[in-house]
Amino acid sequence: MWRIIVAGMFLLFASNVAIAAVKAPPKEMSKETRECVKCHKKDNPGIVQQWGSSAHYGANVGCYECHAADPKDPDAYIHDDKKVKKHISIIVSPKDCANCHEKAATEFVESHHAKGGRIIGSLDNLLAEVVEGNNSLKTPAFPNGVSPAAVSGCWQCHGSQVKVIGDGQLDPATWPNTGIGRINPDGSEGSCSACHSRHKFSIAQARNPENCGKCHMGPDHPQIEIYEESKHGIAFHANKDEMNLDSPKWIVGEDYTCLLYTSDAADDFAVV
Repeated sequence: MWRIIVAGMFLLFASNVAIAAVKAPPKEMSKETRECVKCHKKDNPGIVQQWGSSAHYGANVGCYECHAADPKDPDAYIHDDKKVKKHISIIVSPKDCANCHEKAATEFVESHHAKGGRIIGSLDNLLAEVVEGNNSLKTPAFPNGVSPAAVSGCWQCHGSQVKVIGDGQLDPATWPNTGIGRINPDGSEGSCSACHSRHKFSIAQARNPENCGKCHMGPDHPQIEIYEESKHGIAFHANKDEMNLDSPKWIVGEDYTCLLYTSDAADDFAVV
């Protein structure tokens, strides 16, 4: 079971979306981003602080570089026509991340994780909608109602199909959502921020097994509980300070070593 957790720490996400060419980081912060920061520093200081301590900030990648949208995008809208006068979208999808992180986005889109949102059409989701729930939650995209059990349960880990209800607004039953297999308005599958939480997008956080426990926990999928109690989980936490979790390059045997010893079998001494 530990292998599931470890594999989840390394997998990145993808879908059937075309991956764009990699862009070089800007030489300086864009005018659009500076305008964004002026307002959001007052209205959303926590978001600005997270971004300000991120690698994105150091590379002059800001609000507009990630949230810029084509006017033809289903969820594109002009956020503040008095200042920016540019189309943006709330959702930053794997397709957007691929503008800079081509390899990571491709790996993610081709992963099992990115397909998690397909549960919506499965029997598992039907159980949440019918057996555990009802159609009491009514929203513009679901005038006949949708199950709160599915929305607050299954969809938060597996991902929802995000519905656009006009002028960039997203249906409240489907957004906010950082489910790892989220189906985005641009047709891509997945959510990079399921593991790299916005707006710092820390690689160290994504490499921690607790990050996997956001979804892989509880009586129906207790992987994190099993891992934490296992030799591998104990070894990780005992040697966490030596793991170089924030290293851009993270290769076993070069950037970190996890030694797992057992008392009764010398052959089990291994670097994993």
